[in-house]
Amino acid sequence: MENSNNNNGIKIITGILAVLLVVAGAFAIKLYNQEKDTKSQLTKEKNVVLADLKEMVDKYDVVIEENNLKDTELNEARDRIQGLIENIDAKDATIASLGKYRTEVFKLRKERDFLFAQNDSLRGSNKLLAMRVDSTSYELEVQRGVGDSLFLENNKLAERVELGAALAANKLKAVGVIERSSGKLVENARARRVDKVRACFTVPQNRLAEAGDRELYVQVIDPSQNILGDNASITVEETSITYSTISKFYYENSALDICENIPPIGDDFEAGVYKVNIYDGVALIAQTSFTLK
Repeated sequence: MENSNNNNGIKIITGILAVLLVVAGAFAIKLYNQEKDTKSQLTKEKNVVLADLKEMVDKYDVVIEENNLKDTELNEARDRIQGLIENIDAKDATIASLGKYRTEVFKLRKERDFLFAQNDSLRGSNKLLAMRVDSTSYELEVQRGVGDSLFLENNKLAERVELGAALAANKLKAVGVIERSSGKLVENARARRVDKVRACFTVPQNRLAEAGDRELYVQVIDPSQNILGDNASITVEETSITYSTISKFYYENSALDICENIPPIGDDFEAGVYKVNIYDGVALIAQTSFTLK
């Protein structure tokens, strides 16, 4: 009788262990499938970003070939996009990296629109209208690229907040100016006569940005690669830029015209090509160049 009870107990314990093994196996399979689904979603997101970047490269190639352009800002912009494609292609997709890449895609598109608008041969083209990305179309694009996962949704919302606060700079123009005793500024292209470099740009309307005090950094580089003006630096997340002056302003979500006057190093300006860049933090948002004779 005792042996029979022992046998029954062993059978019960064996049955319980078998059930536990089945439950553990099912749980492991579920975790594996969830991880597989997440990786699949990340791969799809990565492919969307790559497709957008490759499309931009193709459009740059068409414009550069049609206009027979060499050693221009368009070529440099295309090369930067190609470098980003190679960087993304070589790395595994993560939630953090995808958010960073989508942010970079948005900024590159804004830069592309600006550069294409400056190209005389393309002004008036209907294709520019299709390339312009406003805040509404960007919102739709972000939503399209987001899956149903709650984890991905939270990251998407954080990305939207960050990008919504980002500013752009359009219509950047820089010239040499003579400063009269009356304070009047007169444009001039002769290096020996110029007193300052005047850089003007427009911060466009952004319905997603919060109103408040903002700062953009203006960088003017002379023909000898010196940074004019303050020649001070800022560092954000181990990335540094050296700027000529800080444009401080109060932003109220409407378009705002801004001009900054940059003095030379020493008493005179050097003849040659000057480059002007506008940064939001360490992110380049506009660039142009001009020549003093």
